[in-house]
Amino acid sequence: MAERLHFGQAAEALHITQPALSRQIRQLEHDVGVDLFVRTSREVTLTPAGEQLLHDAGRLLAASRAARDRARRAGEEGRCLTVGFMLGIDTAPALRCFTDRHPDVIIHLKRLHTKNRSEALLDGRVDVGFVWLPLVSEGLSTMFLYTEPFTAVLPADHPLAGKTSLSIDDIADEPVLHYADADPAWNAFWRIDPRPDGTRPRSGPVVHDIEEIVEYVRAGRGVAFLPPAITSLFPRPRVTYVPVADAPLGGVVLAWDSTRHSPLIAALAEAILEAGPPGR
Repeated sequence: MAERLHFGQAAEALHITQPALSRQIRQLEHDVGVDLFVRTSREVTLTPAGEQLLHDAGRLLAASRAARDRARRAGEEGRCLTVGFMLGIDTAPALRCFTDRHPDVIIHLKRLHTKNRSEALLDGRVDVGFVWLPLVSEGLSTMFLYTEPFTAVLPADHPLAGKTSLSIDDIADEPVLHYADADPAWNAFWRIDPRPDGTRPRSGPVVHDIEEIVEYVRAGRGVAFLPPAITSLFPRPRVTYVPVADAPLGGVVLAWDSTRHSPLIAALAEAILEAGPPGR
């Protein structure tokens, strides 16, 4: 209702009658103790209290779902592990080794993104995750796995596209794509911002995923820096990948909520040590 601001449309979307919806809203307002909507003959709007409740609702619902998931997994302790992973990290060797050791444990895999890595680990959506650094690690424990070099993503017709490697200075004037919804530390690291000489790169378009990165680069709108583990998954016409000799190294860690002491997480860490780090 708060999103549609129309009783008829909201009732239809919820598959209930309009009078039933009105009664539920009146009961909610009674429980909260304030009016949530301003109703006139022409429109329905949110009161300040309604706007605040709408703002908080998404977070509260997510927390409720996370609590439910944590309770479910607590009941399944010893036989279920939800493992998060980010694009370009090969979890198969470690998970195969883990499964060989613990054949009765059910593994659930969940894709993690730059914007939800820490939250998913802390709110219980995943038990443990294979993630790229940097990571806002407050409340998290990590096990370092390995490093990856940087590769520049360039248009195939770029003057430097044919080089076997290049330096940051070679593309200092190129706009660098900016990751939407990522924390500042992530954007700073993967955009090499600031540069070793203290200068700041030009800002290119905002991107949400690898497909948008490729399309913007192909269109000549900017360049990006990615590890070979990701670029190898996306061979594309009119795009080339060139190693950057003097760029920092990207890192991969295993991460989990530091307040949790799960024997399954410890067992996965042992399996990684036995199998060798992912991607090696």
